[in-house]
Amino acid sequence: MNRRDAHKALIAGAIGLAMGVPSRAQPRPVRVVELGRLAQVGAEAEFTFAGERAFLLRVAPPETPSPRVQRLGDVYLVAYSRTCTHAGCTVPLPDQRGIIECGCHGSRFRSDGTLLQGPASTDLRAIRLELRDGLVWAVGWLDAP
Repeated sequence: MNRRDAHKALIAGAIGLAMGVPSRAQPRPVRVVELGRLAQVGAEAEFTFAGERAFLLRVAPPETPSPRVQRLGDVYLVAYSRTCTHAGCTVPLPDQRGIIECGCHGSRFRSDGTLLQGPASTDLRAIRLELRDGLVWAVGWLDAP
């Protein structure tokens, strides 16, 4: 990035901040759990990411590729914000059927955070994961540029 591009980015960010436009900057990475603690499918961990309650779930290898299912070593994981995309309520953890039902307005999601039924119109926001020295880290949003 040259000096001119850096100045443009700085000015655009300052204008966006002044206008209340949310930043697309990636949040600070957060250590979630030791990979060894996710010994079997269904193992889970709750954590906080970017100031939001979040959830990590070990899943079976997907039959078809999914951008939400991330492979770390020999383990497949999904992680997402527990903030409902309809009105910002905190959704509960998946029930025994693997369904997440928001208690505020009834939106329903699968255990991987994908939308089943509204009024929400989008999936729960997926979190990008990395494996670092045997530890699972939340490092960004999957939908970020």
